Amino acid sequence: MLQLVKSLDSVKYTPRSYIVADTDILSKEKATSYEQELNKGKFEIYNIPRAREVGQSWSSVPLTLLSALLTSSRILLNIWPDLILGIKKIEIVYVESFARVETLSLTGKLLYPFADRFLVQWSELSNILDKAEYKGILV
Repeated sequence: MLQLVKSLDSVKYTPRSYIVADTDILSKEKATSYEQELNKGKFEIYNIPRAREVGQSWSSVPLTLLSALLTSSRILLNIWPDLILGIKKIEIVYVESFARVETLSLTGKLLYPFADRFLVQWSELSNILDKAEYKGILV
């Protein structure tokens, strides 16, 4: 996702807001490092509970998913973004994980019906999903 952010006009899109799972230390570090290197405009990193941890029991997913959804919604309503990676019309662009070659992730399955653009990084997925756009490897 950071590769997509790097292609944005840093003057036009400021302040920048990053929403990351509270257990995702690496993403926080990468976003902070990029912003410090860029040194243009303000940025904020918001933490949300992870919708599903690796290995988490499926029976507990609805509760953690609801918690993540409510926290995310509260943040989005407070910062009111111009772009979600775009209400001025919010356009949802979803990029499926590089690791998903033949099937969608849980997040991909949930967002597929709502995404304005649904990008996949393997042609196998674009062959089985009408709305999926294959653009090659994006990261």
